[in-house]
Amino acid sequence: MKIEKLFLNLSRHKELIFYLFEHRDKIVFKSECEKFTSFEALDILDNFEIIEINGEKVFLDLRVINFLENYLELDENIEISKINEIINSLKHNIDIGFEFRDKQKILIPKIRRELKKCDFTMIQNLLKLRIHIDRVYKSIDNFSLKIKELEYYKAKLKEFSITIQSFEKFLFLYEAKLSDFYNSDLNEILKDLKTNFQNLNTSLIPLTFDVIEYINKAQKQNIFIEKIAKLKELKDSLQIKEQTNIIKLIENFDLIDSMNIIRTRLDSEILNSEDFKNLVEKISINSKIKSKKADVIEFDMNSVEYDFVDIYSLHLQFKSSRIDLINFLLQNSKTKDKPLDEISEIYCRMILLYEDVYNITEDTNIYLNTTFRKIYYE
Repeated sequence: MKIEKLFLNLSRHKELIFYLFEHRDKIVFKSECEKFTSFEALDILDNFEIIEINGEKVFLDLRVINFLENYLELDENIEISKINEIINSLKHNIDIGFEFRDKQKILIPKIRRELKKCDFTMIQNLLKLRIHIDRVYKSIDNFSLKIKELEYYKAKLKEFSITIQSFEKFLFLYEAKLSDFYNSDLNEILKDLKTNFQNLNTSLIPLTFDVIEYINKAQKQNIFIEKIAKLKELKDSLQIKEQTNIIKLIENFDLIDSMNIIRTRLDSEILNSEDFKNLVEKISINSKIKSKKADVIEFDMNSVEYDFVDIYSLHLQFKSSRIDLINFLLQNSKTKDKPLDEISEIYCRMILLYEDVYNITEDTNIYLNTTFRKIYYE
């Protein structure tokens, strides 16, 4: 097969290829592939040896898997420290090029390569984290092990988040120096890199929330399994009668609570921390919001999933505005039509995430009988 046909088919069926690659350690049936492409297209891909069809089962060709794994280096550890090394090298070379103009001709090609390498390494690490987290949650049956693995990747995500914040700081401090080199190729790379960096942040936020939710779900499932194991242990040791109705005992467990999981975009560790309590006290002004007490609360999980507000994008927009935070949220096209309780939640989340760069003043705003601190970007 010609190289043009290969890449054309990989591009045309990229969603299917990604799905098969992500599930390469599992069995995928033809019926699952129907949402990505037609059965006729599957036969074409089979003839081109991009996939392999065995009855009702569909596999990605081993050569394609090896190529993607080698390219993404999925078998290696996630090495976030490489990004910091590249950033330090960039700072050094930019400082020299800025101070010693005669060195720019040699340094500019190197700086271009390092910027591209930094961009690729950040995206590569995020993709690795996404695939590993998904694989751990879906493939590990032991809940205790699953929780440990997810906690590891949660720490890696935190490390990665700190690293890309360092990169954002680098861009902010060195962009003027890079522009001073008057190199069109360098400026174009810088422009693309800033766009990719914003997309990277947009992807990082929901991934962080997902791993927290995965851990919460695994912990609830683990508690349930432990309770079942305890019942079996009691039965085996004859401490409960042979004719005991196990199902009746299980009903006494708080299973309803474990089924009605309220999705939260705040880490439980943050919610329970002393810093969070202090922050809430800092921004609160004796405001009372009347609410009805309901016996049953039903949560529309679909609306929670798709009505997601990108906090980082809001932060970037707020950064360039000159108004206080609550007025910004009340005027922003993404948030102005939301109810007050959702706006208040977004207001608190932004302060929690970016407290270090926000100026929390003593002045206040009153909106719908609720008082808010005036907060500006420093």
